[in-house]
Amino acid sequence: MTTNPSNDAPSTAVIHRPFGGILSYRRISDGASRSVVHAFCMSDLPRIAAAGLLHTPGAYVLTDGRTAYLGESRRPARRLSEHAADSAKTEFARDVYVISGCDGAPFDKAICVDFQFRLTRCAVEAGVVSVWKGAAPPEPDLTDAERATHDRIFVDALRLLHDAGCRIFHPSVDAEAIKAEDAPPDDAADSEPIDIGVSTVPSGSVEFALRYGGLWARGYQVDGRFVVSAGSEVRLATNDSVPPLTRTRRAELFAAGVLEPIPGVADRRRLTVAVSFPSTSIAAKTLAGAHSAGRWVPRDPPRPVLLT
Repeated sequence: MTTNPSNDAPSTAVIHRPFGGILSYRRISDGASRSVVHAFCMSDLPRIAAAGLLHTPGAYVLTDGRTAYLGESRRPARRLSEHAADSAKTEFARDVYVISGCDGAPFDKAICVDFQFRLTRCAVEAGVVSVWKGAAPPEPDLTDAERATHDRIFVDALRLLHDAGCRIFHPSVDAEAIKAEDAPPDDAADSEPIDIGVSTVPSGSVEFALRYGGLWARGYQVDGRFVVSAGSEVRLATNDSVPPLTRTRRAELFAAGVLEPIPGVADRRRLTVAVSFPSTSIAAKTLAGAHSAGRWVPRDPPRPVLLT
């Protein structure tokens, strides 16, 4: 299933602010679309709920740009009020985006559940935020006709979310969702796990650098595994040739909350911890999002710096 289809056709979005101001509630719509996005600060929820602006079913996003929670509800105003009373979520539930149907064409339960699944998948794949979730939302059982209809509505919803200021689903212009391939594991090591948050470079170890485009990455061998150092970069886009196991590893890395934005760089994220991989090959493919990801080459030992 395509969770993040693209649409390059020209479009027009209308932003309505019924309360005035710049940072207050906004309703983003498109006359050619069934989707409508309601964007507001969580602190403004009581006024918005009282005005009856969230009276139809919808999916929603709670985020502060670093963490995100994706949900759905038949009664968004009531469900969001419950989240607002949850101290664990108030730490990051600053901005709210509710995706619902336009006037006269409300969403049904199937669309809301499907959108929660799709939005969660897109947020994990993009890697812009850490996705807060318990049990992963299940993929709904849809007919081909239902899925095709949802695909078209979802394209518009993602565009309107972006127009509303929600930037967690589009890390770069070429980071589109991709189809998983039923390819066998590259080698026996593919069945081994990765460990996130291991120690830094041991004294005396040979450090290696990855050469793949402009990607900056460093690592070293230890106990038969390859450790990528904290500070190394992870490419956001994933090539079509990447096998499913590598995609799974990348999704795990994006969801672990160990990647941070790099100022001025839109297509990569920086590791905040060291990560242990079964081999140099698996490490390179996971970082680069590529089936053939270049080579790790030994770095020249650093020259001592004398301070006087």
